[in-house]
Amino acid sequence: MDRSENQSILNDTLSTTTMSQCETQKHAHGAIVRIRLENFMTYKEVELYPGPRLNVIIGPNGSGKSSIVCAICLGLAGHPRVIGRAGSVGDYIKTGNDKGMIEIELFNAEKGTNWVVNRTLYHQQANKWTLNGKQTTEAAIKDLMKKLHIQVDNLCQFLPQEKVAEFTNMSKCDLLENTEKCVGGEELYTLHKSLKTLGQETRLLESDLNEALHQAASCKQTLKHLEPDVQAIQGRKDLEAKIAEYIQCKHFRDYEEKASEHEKIAKTFDSIKDKVKEVDHRLKPLQDQIKKFKTEFEKAQTAYKSKYKESVDLKNKLTKEINAISEQSDDLIEKIRDELRHKKEEENRRLTQCKDVQEQIEQLEEKINSMDIDSQDQDELQAEWNHLENERKKLTEQQNQLSMKHQQIIDELRRIQQDVQIKQRELSHITNVQETRLAKLQHQNIDAWKAVKWLRQNKMLFQKNVYEPMILSLNVSDPNMMKYVEFIIPKRDLLAMFIFEDTDDMELFIKECHEKQKLVVHGSAIPRMSLDEFRREAPPITDLSHYGMFQYVLDTIQGPDAILRYLCQTTKIHTLPIAYDSAMTHIDTITKDQKVRRFFVKNFCYTLSTSYYTKDTSTTNIHVQKERYLTDSVSHDRKQQIEQEHTQLKARYEELQKSQQTYEKDQTNLARQLDEIKTRKIAITDKRNAKAKLERKIEEKKHTLTSYMKKQIDIAKEEKLAYEKEKKIHEDKMHKLNVQMKEFENFNQKCHLMVIESGRIALARQKHSEAEASFETHREELMQLKEQTLNAKKRLDTSESSTRLAAQKISKTMNKTISPDDVLLPNKLVQEFRAKFANFPSSLADLESEIMNFNAQLSCQGTVKDDVIRVYQQEKTNLIQIENRITDLENRIKQGQMTADKNKTDWLNQVNAMVNEINKKFVGLFETMGCKGQICLDIPELEKDFEKYGVNIKVQFRDGERLHEMSEFLQSGGEKSVSVMLYMIALQDMTICPFRCVDEINQGMDPTNERRVFELLVRHSSDKANSQYFLLSPKLLPNLQYSRKIKLLFVCNGDVSIKSQEWNVAKYIERRRALALTQPN
Repeated sequence: MDRSENQSILNDTLSTTTMSQCETQKHAHGAIVRIRLENFMTYKEVELYPGPRLNVIIGPNGSGKSSIVCAICLGLAGHPRVIGRAGSVGDYIKTGNDKGMIEIELFNAEKGTNWVVNRTLYHQQANKWTLNGKQTTEAAIKDLMKKLHIQVDNLCQFLPQEKVAEFTNMSKCDLLENTEKCVGGEELYTLHKSLKTLGQETRLLESDLNEALHQAASCKQTLKHLEPDVQAIQGRKDLEAKIAEYIQCKHFRDYEEKASEHEKIAKTFDSIKDKVKEVDHRLKPLQDQIKKFKTEFEKAQTAYKSKYKESVDLKNKLTKEINAISEQSDDLIEKIRDELRHKKEEENRRLTQCKDVQEQIEQLEEKINSMDIDSQDQDELQAEWNHLENERKKLTEQQNQLSMKHQQIIDELRRIQQDVQIKQRELSHITNVQETRLAKLQHQNIDAWKAVKWLRQNKMLFQKNVYEPMILSLNVSDPNMMKYVEFIIPKRDLLAMFIFEDTDDMELFIKECHEKQKLVVHGSAIPRMSLDEFRREAPPITDLSHYGMFQYVLDTIQGPDAILRYLCQTTKIHTLPIAYDSAMTHIDTITKDQKVRRFFVKNFCYTLSTSYYTKDTSTTNIHVQKERYLTDSVSHDRKQQIEQEHTQLKARYEELQKSQQTYEKDQTNLARQLDEIKTRKIAITDKRNAKAKLERKIEEKKHTLTSYMKKQIDIAKEEKLAYEKEKKIHEDKMHKLNVQMKEFENFNQKCHLMVIESGRIALARQKHSEAEASFETHREELMQLKEQTLNAKKRLDTSESSTRLAAQKISKTMNKTISPDDVLLPNKLVQEFRAKFANFPSSLADLESEIMNFNAQLSCQGTVKDDVIRVYQQEKTNLIQIENRITDLENRIKQGQMTADKNKTDWLNQVNAMVNEINKKFVGLFETMGCKGQICLDIPELEKDFEKYGVNIKVQFRDGERLHEMSEFLQSGGEKSVSVMLYMIALQDMTICPFRCVDEINQGMDPTNERRVFELLVRHSSDKANSQYFLLSPKLLPNLQYSRKIKLLFVCNGDVSIKSQEWNVAKYIERRRALALTQPN
């Protein structure tokens, strides 16, 4: 088909396609009829009407194609992680707006109106949901999606751009489950899920059953082992019963003996009590007489004690007063004598001091007489002193000069230290920027972060330099240029691209990261062209200055030469200029001249392209988003400069420290010399002033001697004065003692009266003693009787206690109840016990002998543990419980196996039919492509492991190869994209999903495969009624085969774009036809 025929078909397609519901084709139940967006991602406002079959959404990168996919996912209650972009719903709101809106209309093939789902997005508060204009909840929307079989989280139905690689990495089991959901519906997936649950439950039950069988066997073995011991215990019990009867009889015989003895002791105790009463009656008159004598004696004794106390008090008082008089006079005399002694000692000290001072004066005078210093010696001393003073002045001046220089060095050291700290802070800031970048990389791409960590720890493995991802290696000094750099560098290169100088190093790195650590990172070798060669490819920026362009993107970036060469080769940063905002007025001129095909201005990237058909030039502008990764930048040149300056400052600091040490040493030497001069000057001064000094000392000593002579004391006068004072004290003492003698006469009269009272006391004591002696005789007799009573009472209490204990013992042994206070058993019980034990031996010795014989027999049977019976009964109970549990587990396992066998057959039949049907279509599609492909069910070794079933995709793209399982390492990106696309086309005829969506899956394909895949997709989407498909691509190959059932949706953006509601398709078609007629054939 030539170009004119293809153009005619395109015109006919456009003429029959409209944006309203007037299409004759009918949508599938739940398909998307309309999408409306407001302030969502790149869109301020847009509304589009997808067709019921294949919808091809075309637009350049960054124009907003993927935004439509994001809107479908979020608008139909999908989670942001399904898209693989931002993690928060608020991040999808257009920059500068507080909220956004998504509205999706779904076709209702049943009776009723279409479903209109509306979601309003907010940054902080919860989202708002409405269904057909009525407020609802996200859960209700999810229930509606489940009813319509819409699964935006199923990669077999909904494959966003960021999830294409994830599809190829999907496990076989996950692929089977997603295929079940997409093709077999929720019923088939639920059946599979129930089989997995049944399998897990059955394995748990079988494990419990094996454990229960093991426990039952253990219980049976234990019971068999315990049976002989149980039989032996039964024989022991019979002997123990006989022993118990004889012990009961023994207790009864013991009780009878104790009861008889108790009666005898009680009679003896009553006889002694009668004698005690008789003696008590005789003692009562004697007690009254003793009481009377005792009263008289106590009265006389009280009177005597009162008078005795008065005499003692008077005696003590007189003695105390006499002692006080003597002590007072002695103290006064002692004080007078001490004062006299002190004055004598003071006079002796004065005489000694006068003698010492006189001797010192004589010695000093002798020294003065011996000194002979002439005028010539004085002149020599003065000359030496002057010489030393001159030396001191010179050394002091040198010391001042050294101090000034030393202080200058100290000041410079402080300044250098401050400069070093400033440089260190600046270097620390640069290091912190690198750490911040590394933290961003960890957050954005954990695989790349792990690879960087491994690279830094294993640099010794590589022969040449390996450059880390650009987020860690590049810097943009001008903050206004950061957004352009981030825009032009692909996110993959910015976060996960490692640049290698040696290809062997690259292979080693890729093998370690991909195969061993399973990390998704990328590597590339350095281009051969140098940076200067790349720069020569672009015209000088001065040639473009008249357009308002002032520098290339390359000029804004600072980084390793290898990375800049890689960017020049891949993104052409050396030919991509940046213009001032004023260049917006020169857009038409730039477009017309066509000297620059791509450039940045303000917040837009403009691209000039020439139509393949009309050769007309068109301009596309893409909004440049705000920078995210290179926000913290530093200059490598500045870092090197700071490090160099830091090194120089440290060297200067060390040099100054050495000079400082030299000056300090010189200062120490000068100080030592000054100290020596000072010492010599002091010696000369002392020598010159020695005679004057001695004369001053003599005058001082004479003055001291004069003061000592004035302090002379008259000792004879002081002795006479002391004698007079002592005499007067003795006279006062004798007068006071005469007064006390009169008081002693009164004391003697009181002592005479006390002698009379002591005779009365002696008479009363004698009468009382005689009465007590008579009473004591009778009391001893009473005490003997009382002692006999106490002994009898003890015997009686002992007898009662032993008899009561015997009664309690026999009643307890015979299981009879008596009062705890009863000493003897009731006669009824006694008669009963006598009748029971009539045939038993009557003596305790015979009973003891029989009991010993029985115990001997019992001991001959051996020992058996006391808890054998308890263990036997417990094991028997456990065995019954375990057997019941075994029966229950066997029934549950049997029931589960029956259910699993029934469901397994049903499920396997459906899955095999589904996989065979998919394989049939998949094989046919690959044969159409000239390759081979196969889909088969991956069955595990154990058929009961339902969680291990999966779908196995095998492909062969080249002759001579065998079929290989699809993996992320064996096939190229384009081959994996072809395999994924053909698998989804194979599902197309079997799907119960109302629509499918694939975003830019054709980007990795070569032109041949892309054309074949597109034609297959067109044919299958056109043949299958009621199947809606969304294919997003930035471009399509020329001369593709189209169908009238395909709907093309073109995405354009820019400052001059009109609203979608104002777009007139009919006028556009007319102009397009007129343009086609003017084109030459």
